[in-house]
Amino acid sequence: MLGDRYMSKKRTLKVLSASAIAASAFVTAPSIEAASVSQAEKLVKTAKDAGTVLKWAISIEGTADGKTRPWAAYNAAKSAYDKALKAVNTLPAAQKNRYLAELDQEVKLHITRTMFYIDAITAGEKIKEKQQTLAYQQDLDIINDQTERAYHELSNEIRKQAILLDRVYGQTTRDLIRSHYKQSAEKVRDASKYPVTVKMELDLAQKALADKDSVKANKHIQEAKSYLKYIDNTVIKKYLTDRLNTLETSYVPKVVNVSAAEPKRIRVEFNKAMLSGSGTNGAENTSNYSVSGRTIKNVTLTNDKKTAVIELYDSLYTSTSYTVTVKRNIQSANYETLSTADYTSSFTFSDKQKPTVSTITTQANGNVEIKFSEIINSGSSLSITVDGKAVTTNSVYSDTDTVIVPKAELDRIGLRKGRSYSIVVSGAKDVVVYTPNTMDTYRSNFMYNPTADSVAPGVRTLQVKDEKTITVEFTETLDAFTASNLVIMKGNTTIRPTTVKDVSNGQKTKFDIELPASVYGTNENSVWLNVQVKAYKDLDNNTGSTVDRSVSLTKDLNPPQFVSSFFDANKNEIHLTFNKPLKAIAPVTSKITIYDSNDQSIKYTVKTNVDNKLVIDAKSIPDGVYLINVADGAVKDNTLSQNDNRAFSTTVTKKTDSVKPQVTLLESTVNGQFKASFSEAVNEQTATSPANYTYDGSTLPANTTFTMSADKRLVTITLPEGTITTTKTFNLTARNVKDLSDNVMNVYNSNITLKDNTQPVMLAAARDNNTIKITFSENIILPDSGQSNFSIAVDNQQVTTGQYTVRVSSNQRDIIITPGSDDLFATGKITIQTTSSASIRDGAGNLIKDGITKDIPQ
Repeated sequence: MLGDRYMSKKRTLKVLSASAIAASAFVTAPSIEAASVSQAEKLVKTAKDAGTVLKWAISIEGTADGKTRPWAAYNAAKSAYDKALKAVNTLPAAQKNRYLAELDQEVKLHITRTMFYIDAITAGEKIKEKQQTLAYQQDLDIINDQTERAYHELSNEIRKQAILLDRVYGQTTRDLIRSHYKQSAEKVRDASKYPVTVKMELDLAQKALADKDSVKANKHIQEAKSYLKYIDNTVIKKYLTDRLNTLETSYVPKVVNVSAAEPKRIRVEFNKAMLSGSGTNGAENTSNYSVSGRTIKNVTLTNDKKTAVIELYDSLYTSTSYTVTVKRNIQSANYETLSTADYTSSFTFSDKQKPTVSTITTQANGNVEIKFSEIINSGSSLSITVDGKAVTTNSVYSDTDTVIVPKAELDRIGLRKGRSYSIVVSGAKDVVVYTPNTMDTYRSNFMYNPTADSVAPGVRTLQVKDEKTITVEFTETLDAFTASNLVIMKGNTTIRPTTVKDVSNGQKTKFDIELPASVYGTNENSVWLNVQVKAYKDLDNNTGSTVDRSVSLTKDLNPPQFVSSFFDANKNEIHLTFNKPLKAIAPVTSKITIYDSNDQSIKYTVKTNVDNKLVIDAKSIPDGVYLINVADGAVKDNTLSQNDNRAFSTTVTKKTDSVKPQVTLLESTVNGQFKASFSEAVNEQTATSPANYTYDGSTLPANTTFTMSADKRLVTITLPEGTITTTKTFNLTARNVKDLSDNVMNVYNSNITLKDNTQPVMLAAARDNNTIKITFSENIILPDSGQSNFSIAVDNQQVTTGQYTVRVSSNQRDIIITPGSDDLFATGKITIQTTSSASIRDGAGNLIKDGITKDIPQ
């Protein structure tokens, strides 16, 4: 390792220094001859000259490029230093001390700094190696365990090696090293931060579902949702979204808690986001709830749609029991029915909590809103003082949790924008019947019109977006940001932006600075720029500090990569999507070939490329499945280099069908089996996925067998042996099955009888006097002589079927095997095994499990 070599060189220097000191102490030692002053001076000058060369070899103002190790200059300086030091150490003290000081400051110092510079490059290359691994995964548009591992390894490497990068001498050189290795690696790392985070949360959700912990699973699913919106890569975002939707629909919605913390509000908490609105299946439909002895005023869902807040006309009585009923027809946001039966919950209401002030905010119109922790009585003797002066609220005609102090009142007492004022609130009572709780006096301060701003804006980030675009993001909204706020230098040349564009949806917090193509010189593929951001102001006229950054732009020489294909039924077009914008010209038609399902090429027309899409006019193409071959150079990207695409093939289905498939679930005469009959041909992958079917809320086992008919309209589904232990009616659900045009069916429920498919198992075998009694796991039927069911051996000698008879005992679970002679089973070790030609079966027709062996000892 480079660090080890550096420590070794330090130890060498120490040994050489120690040897030189020893030589000066023992002048009679024959190994070192005293040098003349002129010889020493000449050697010192040579060393100093070598030190100067080394100084510029590790400086961006010299020949340093942040990538090349200056071994030749380092070795020359090191050799010259060693020779000079050896000579100087033989001089008298006066001359020696002067020359030693010069060597330390003008040679040794640069040698040390060079080692730091070399160590930084080595550290950077380690980062670059991890960066390339993650970038490779990103180029594939893949998010999997390898991507996650590559992300964490790159993050760890950046943290581990950063200290070596920061030891480089000189601000500009240090910035070059950081930009070349650390900043470019951080850009790659950050591109995977949100995809990896979402993947990890979905992995945890999947594990929780396997552990039957739907609450924990939902927690991780909600975390995944919160980060999903930050993912820019459309392919990865779709993959993670599909996976999230599959997980989210794999557990049924249910009520997890019913509580009442205040007299007029009851909270019903669900484990999933529920369907909003007052429709028949909506969680905000008052008719879907009932509270014993009370009338419901309204029901509202919280922002996450997982809690329904029931507001009552009349208060609940303290120390009184109430029953809340939640109707079974409420559906989740994914249209899953809550349950097969209404949910009821009882509780005894008690409220000793005093109301408190939750928030005080200034509204846009200048009113001040006071929000309480619960509904307060409209007849409360409410007292409010602001800045020591009493104020009056708007009239309160009914019980509420919000009161408003109008702007006119605040103007009357002279409040000014942007200042902090004291506020005192008292007298609010809750709506507990007979013995309402009265608030404790609330004292605090609030900012009147908190939008007033005296803090200067700042630059949050300044980074390269692409080969000719730099993005700058500010800490707050700016009044304006134009090219006049920028000074961009390439060496001594000023670069003027082509455009400065707000990319923060009008918020004026983030801007793209697009540079002209001329920023690259002839044969230049990368350039270093110094970017100065100056004289920028926020909406309150606060001016931000000037910021200087060095950035490196690199030409995009990568070909546009094919991402996906899609038939747009609305436009009657086939879209081939790439990973970056294409040059806005028509594709080269001679390099695009389309084949139908009979391998016949078809005629087509193309349109001008749009954004990152190659567009094929599909009006003259009949419905069907098509293979599209695209050769090299069919399209070019919109980069400075106008890179050609690489060859690829894809398939596209054109079908104007927008009707969702329908399904009917049918019973089967086969044990543990049912059938799904669809209204049209369906996608085999979705129709044969165990995750898309449930029985009594449980997902089908992974080893369920699916058989699809040739017309892809009938799926026969056979559950693994042992899944159904009793013949009974199950609630079966089918969902997420697509037709050949990717139309997704509505969720379907049906009550279907599934027959017992659990084989009887031989549990025990024992001698019973001179007979053998065999006990099974359930009642059995013997339709014939039964002798083909067993293989019997006594002391390893096979017993023939003619030597015994078989019958069922009166309890229906035991088989009695009676020998033809009394001594057949009297002695010896008996081994009994059920055979594959068994005829014994249970009441549902399941044959006994073969291959089960029992030993009866002597």
